[in-house]
Amino acid sequence: MKKSIKRLCLLTIVLLIISATITMTMGNTYTTKFKIYKNDYKLVLEEDTDALEIVEEYEKGDEYIVKLKAKKKGRVFLSLNYGDTSTQKLFYVHKTLIITDNNFFGYSRGSEIIPISLSIILIYIIVIIFKIYKKSIQDNLYQYKNIAYLGIIIFTAGFTLINLFSIINYQGIYETISKTISLVQIMSYLLFPLTFITFILVTISNIKLIIKEGKSIKNLLGLLLGIFICISTLLPDKLYSMLQSSQKINIYNLNGPGPYIYNFFETIIYLTVSYLECILIGTIIIAIKAIKKKVKYNKDYIIILGCQIKKDGSLTPLLKGRVDKALTFRNNQIKETNKDLIFIPSGGKGPDEKISEAEAMKNYLLKAGIKEKNIIIDDKSTNTYENIKFSNKLIKDKKANIAFSTTNYHVLRAGLIATEQGLKLEGIGSKTKTYFWINAFIREFVGTLYSERKKHLLVFILILLFIIQIILITYFANNI
Repeated sequence: MKKSIKRLCLLTIVLLIISATITMTMGNTYTTKFKIYKNDYKLVLEEDTDALEIVEEYEKGDEYIVKLKAKKKGRVFLSLNYGDTSTQKLFYVHKTLIITDNNFFGYSRGSEIIPISLSIILIYIIVIIFKIYKKSIQDNLYQYKNIAYLGIIIFTAGFTLINLFSIINYQGIYETISKTISLVQIMSYLLFPLTFITFILVTISNIKLIIKEGKSIKNLLGLLLGIFICISTLLPDKLYSMLQSSQKINIYNLNGPGPYIYNFFETIIYLTVSYLECILIGTIIIAIKAIKKKVKYNKDYIIILGCQIKKDGSLTPLLKGRVDKALTFRNNQIKETNKDLIFIPSGGKGPDEKISEAEAMKNYLLKAGIKEKNIIIDDKSTNTYENIKFSNKLIKDKKANIAFSTTNYHVLRAGLIATEQGLKLEGIGSKTKTYFWINAFIREFVGTLYSERKKHLLVFILILLFIIQIILITYFANNI
């Protein structure tokens, strides 16, 4: 990691030097073109006329081509006059004798190297994070940091793509910033229908979940997130309407703070929402990877995570699916390796349950032909954390290979909890209703935001610094 950061710093320094050298070497000259409308015209320099020198001028077809060279710092208007009318262009000559057109951060010869260098740096950052991510999932898939890494990769890749688009028809830093903000806005508007549909699906999912499991904060997470994303997507338009009617802030005055205040809040909202969406996508991908991960047939124990049973002590379809999945895995392992394993049904007795969940699962296993000596029960646990903790205590061999069986939407969650306890377990999941999936994604999304808050805070600070920088550039471009 330290080597990668050093290489990144070295690459950045090298690219800065290359960019500065190319821009300063090529930027002291500039070729501009005027469209010729009449034969009778005159080329005129205005304002700091000694800041630029016309080194060559000639007609080519219906264009008048002018080659300029910087002499000293200043601002020059170059006009092609036709009697009372004229075509005028503005040029800035910087202290370094770089000529930019239209504004202080406009286009200069050779400045295309700046977004190209930025793209190279961003791609290298993606490569570094991807290597860290790949090593991390190989070590243990069930880690919140894997979700954070993947979300950051997706976000950075999207930002890199936007930057690459800016290289096409590059017209200077100011225009690139304007394009970047516009592309972020366009992405948000394009994503809004998808966001709104997701919001509807999450709402339906949460209503079903509340009916099945009752009211709780965790069962409302998806609904709250959907509301937040929808409000955040629509907020810039509402903010714009408010500022339009404001008597104190003029959003049309480029010399005042109005448009820059609006652009600051608009950009930070769009980028933050985009970042959160990337983390959510990362969560979904990791959850699917957790389900599809092939578990090795070398297990000594398999923990079956409990959930509510029927009033008569029999298994609900959800719990039956978990036990059947464990049985299938055991049968496949015997076929593949001729190695049997020990079942650990885990789950205590609820207030409305006839027997403990562990006892109910044991009875089911016995009927399925599993010998009693191959079953150890944990009938004290009340949640997933305790399921794993108490079951692990029953295993005397600390070098044993252990798997757990749960419902597919719950595999990632259970694996993350095992990792929190310092355990490396592999999980298998049985099929279940779709409405459980959506809320599970949201729960782990919130979980990774909290668990990896330092990483996310760092990204947010970088986003904030980037936004402040581009707002300052746009302000100075319009006020110098």
